[in-house]
Amino acid sequence: MKKLFLLLFVLVLWACSDEKVSGISTVETENAFLIQIVRSDSMPAANVVARVRSEKFIRNDEDGSAKEGFFEEYVTDTLGRIRIDSLAVDVATIEIVDKGEGVFRKLAAKDVREGELVQFVLEKTEMLRGKVYLPEGVDYALVQVYGTDRLAKTDSEGFYEIESMPPFEYDMRVVVGDSVIECSAKVDAGEKAIANVYDFEPDSVKVLDFETGDAVFSLKEIDRSVTGYFAVTDTSVKTVPVIGSKVSEGVEEAGAGREGKALHWKTSAGFGVWSFFGIWICPENSTCNFSKLDSVVYYVRGTGHYSFSFEALGKSNIEGKALTEDSLNGSDEWKRVCVKPSDFLKADSSYGNFGWDIVKKKVTTISVFAYDETELWIDDITLYGVKPSDFAVK
Repeated sequence: MKKLFLLLFVLVLWACSDEKVSGISTVETENAFLIQIVRSDSMPAANVVARVRSEKFIRNDEDGSAKEGFFEEYVTDTLGRIRIDSLAVDVATIEIVDKGEGVFRKLAAKDVREGELVQFVLEKTEMLRGKVYLPEGVDYALVQVYGTDRLAKTDSEGFYEIESMPPFEYDMRVVVGDSVIECSAKVDAGEKAIANVYDFEPDSVKVLDFETGDAVFSLKEIDRSVTGYFAVTDTSVKTVPVIGSKVSEGVEEAGAGREGKALHWKTSAGFGVWSFFGIWICPENSTCNFSKLDSVVYYVRGTGHYSFSFEALGKSNIEGKALTEDSLNGSDEWKRVCVKPSDFLKADSSYGNFGWDIVKKKVTTISVFAYDETELWIDDITLYGVKPSDFAVK
């Protein structure tokens, strides 16, 4: 928060000390830009380093040997003050990070010449993390933060982390192979900060593969990980694993010539009742719009009758589904199923069947229903025409 003080107070304040510290002078305050840094408890931040750089200053390489732009370094005095006489650029940044607190601001040269006294309060720093989607043939990306010397190299999946970032909305430069992407990232005190770069994101998402030994939908880049569940519509329905068990008990080796793991369960149910596996892929307060969905592809084997559905659930939602039905012939072979939007049953309101045109903009859940006497194996559910960014909280 900027605070302006009477010139008389400023002169008295600075006259109380004649000490000198690196980068500042404590005398001759006329026309100088005075900054006082205080901690969150309002106590002066003494003897901390303040780095002033040009607004477009960046670290150009991984070892930090090449930099560009104006740079000066200051140290606050015992009252947490620094003095800046002038800036060599129109707009500069000031960054202070100390003991888990920090501040980052932009300074305009015209303000420096006005001879103000400004107070900055250090706030809790946070980690900035995210994912840069990498195009084929690119092993990593470089994430640079303007006005700082921060630079992060992503791992081979595109994930990066930058620690100790003061709250601010930063301008960033991301180098992905031969491409340069300009973006921004907002860091708030005490909140998780995620900045993903979606320019090269794929147009498909595998929402379930069961390879972790559990039925988990996970997108690390949006900090979402949700475990599925089994349920029944009537207490007379018998299942293996039994309802109430962890879904992980139904995750087994896929078998029948297929590698990896798959979800497997049996159901015994009378007419009009069933068991089902469900998983929330989008939260009720931030439903997903899958209007651009091209198709859903998954693999099944077993015997009996089942349906695959997208649902819109939650008190604030329409509480309905769009589903397609299929039968299994008992063959011990995996069947690849491709469901397009036109394959969903026409809306008839029976058992909440509202149809795809209604549900597609409010998706929360994927559910797989097993009817009558059914033994079902299912694996690798992938959505095409849907991007990871479609799952981001709105």
